[in-house]
Amino acid sequence: MTISPAQVAANRTARLVRENSPVLRYSTTTPKREHLMVVEMDEEYYGRHWSRPMPESEVAAYIDSFPERSYEISDIDHAARCWCQR
Repeated sequence: MTISPAQVAANRTARLVRENSPVLRYSTTTPKREHLMVVEMDEEYYGRHWSRPMPESEVAAYIDSFPERSYEISDIDHAARCWCQR
């Protein structure tokens, strides 16, 4: 049985794909992908500044951690590093 050079190349490519492909584990559920948010704050003496990027689920706890007198929340927005901004 003679194999053509094209068949040898096709077999080699198929073998390399099998060897280098990651094993896929399929699931019926897709994990929720959280957005990264930043909180913009105005402070009486130091002016306006922004928080670090954080998952959306942590924003409420972050806001609650500041004393009400010293900070005023101006805005809550997507971070530039969020997956939806790319």
